[in-house]
Amino acid sequence: MRTQPNATSHTPECRRRRAMLLGIGVMLALSGAQQLATAADASDYPHRPIRVIVGFSPGGSADLTARTVGQKLGELLGQTVVVDNRAGASGMIGGELVARAAADGYTLYEATMTTHGIGPNLYKKIPYDPIESFEAIALMVRIPLVMFAHASVPATSVKQLVAVLKANPGKYRYSSAGNGSPPHLAAELFKLKAGVDILHIPYKGTGAAVPDLVAGQVHLMIDGPPPFLGHVKAGRLRALAAANDKRLALLPDVPTFAESGYSGMEAGLWYGMLAPKGTPRAIIERLNSAIGQALHDADLRKRFAASAIEVIGSTPDEFGRYIGSEIKRWGEVARAADIHLD
Repeated sequence: MRTQPNATSHTPECRRRRAMLLGIGVMLALSGAQQLATAADASDYPHRPIRVIVGFSPGGSADLTARTVGQKLGELLGQTVVVDNRAGASGMIGGELVARAAADGYTLYEATMTTHGIGPNLYKKIPYDPIESFEAIALMVRIPLVMFAHASVPATSVKQLVAVLKANPGKYRYSSAGNGSPPHLAAELFKLKAGVDILHIPYKGTGAAVPDLVAGQVHLMIDGPPPFLGHVKAGRLRALAAANDKRLALLPDVPTFAESGYSGMEAGLWYGMLAPKGTPRAIIERLNSAIGQALHDADLRKRFAASAIEVIGSTPDEFGRYIGSEIKRWGEVARAADIHLD
């Protein structure tokens, strides 16, 4: 006797179930193949040159850091590391380029305090998500900021300075590398913590601001030490406090803000490395390990120390959390000081 097929096996519901199961099988097969391909790609990574996008012009600390680390990274990975400067829009031009790049580890982005700390809080529209569009690789280095005063300012300490500023509201001026720059936000943080009134004079970069500070056209500036050290030695400027958790090796006699009675003033020009979202974890770990090795190189550390650059290093997860905390922290300062750029 011929067995009759179950009538229910031909119902629309059964056909939908079979199609769904078939689809799941295909998806699993494709996923497995993709994972195998990714593992293969990661195992021989890198097999061609790596490009590091820097969102700022050549010659600055961002460029110096990328090129110094990149050179050592290339030696360790056995491939050329090319630094590509894509300046403009506070680093967002370079950030968008990397956010849209292939997630294969061959296009990286140097994140900074500007691009992934301050910037996301100052612009209403950013062409990418500063966290979700990238994979964190490593925090590399940090340049602690220092408050400098012209010799005409009648203060040799932060406490004396605050007393002078409170007795003369609006009389004194501070310069910065531009609206929304790290020196600008650091000075605004000081104003909030000290409760003082100082007039902001923005310049187009630190290089343009330093001559007017030395000439006494402005009275104060908080920035990285290198451009100011010669003037401090000559007596034209005074270093009043370091925005760091410890004193700087280049300025051992200069107290920190915390030592001066103002905690929470830590601020630094930090630099780290990111990759496009979706870059395989094996590649992220490979890059993190190589960057860690590069940062332990004696010649690299000596070169950075001469420019007051502190070597940090981190795991990918630590750097990701750090970016989130920096965006939150500087967002609070920007809102309290009502700073925005669009």
